[in-house]
Amino acid sequence: IITVFQSLKGVSPISSLSTTTTKTEKKKNKETKMQENEWSVALRAMDGGAGGALSTVPPLLVPLQSGTLYFMLDDFNHNHEHAVIAGSSGIRYSSTHRVAREGAGTWQYIRDKVQSFFDSAVEFDLTRGSFIGNDNMAGRKLKDRLVTHVRAMQNLMTEIEFEWLRQWYVQGEKHAGLHPYWHGPIKSLCNSFCELERMTMDLCGLLHNESKSTANSCLSENLFDVLIESFAERSKQRRLWRQRYQDTIFSILEEDERPFSCSCLDRNYEGRCDGNLLWDGAHMPEDLDELIEIVRKYRSAFVGRDASVDSGSKSSKKRKASLMTKREQKRVASNWERLKSKLGNKS
Repeated sequence: IITVFQSLKGVSPISSLSTTTTKTEKKKNKETKMQENEWSVALRAMDGGAGGALSTVPPLLVPLQSGTLYFMLDDFNHNHEHAVIAGSSGIRYSSTHRVAREGAGTWQYIRDKVQSFFDSAVEFDLTRGSFIGNDNMAGRKLKDRLVTHVRAMQNLMTEIEFEWLRQWYVQGEKHAGLHPYWHGPIKSLCNSFCELERMTMDLCGLLHNESKSTANSCLSENLFDVLIESFAERSKQRRLWRQRYQDTIFSILEEDERPFSCSCLDRNYEGRCDGNLLWDGAHMPEDLDELIEIVRKYRSAFVGRDASVDSGSKSSKKRKASLMTKREQKRVASNWERLKSKLGNKS
């Protein structure tokens, strides 16, 4: 199989290889040789749109010899269902192998991505919102670079948490014990995640201190929006994971096969509010909803810092809008336009 994999390097990542083997201690006689032919693969074409089998294409049952390897070309696996029919004699083994993507999903990939981010992070001082060694950079360029940097930081945190750490800890301590190689990489990712949390809280401190000031030129509405949207996405993903942990399947598993605690994710730290600032010096709360509301308040203060004093419903609408990201404001506006259109059609 290794030889076959080497010859298939570069083929479509949705292709599949399968191999079948019979293990039997019986001596091979005429009957045994006939039984070896009981291996079969069943195939039927599927309608991708309707989600069912295509009635116009008859299903097939293809007999196979023991030790046979078959390869599904191109997108065959996407458009067909297949099942191995093992027969009745001997102990039979079947395995399926997919051509792996080499560009992502490996320890080398995420290690290099984390290192690349931290190498670029030395240029930024998130406690001051400035570039180290270049305090004179200002204006649009400074704002755009800071937004790009913070977006990359938040995307990296989301990837580490949900594509790596939670995927590891949900499989239980028994699984971890069987894969000692991954202990070091997982610990490294935990440390990186905690450092990214500290940097994020430094930035929240900057937003708290400078949102009402006109002196700091690095802040922009986009900067607040990146944090709000990133926190909201991570909060949504965490709720989905909490639902997953409630699956009844875990109750029938052995204790060491159930999800176990991650030191940098499952702190159960609720945080404390000091005025408008949620702050423990380094770590973010596990429940991000309160932090989202606090950043929204910072955004509102930033947007309204130069506004003249208004009164009445118009001022109230402006304050409400200032709590929302630009995407949320566009969504509200488009919903209002659709509502007006419906009302116009009825009249």
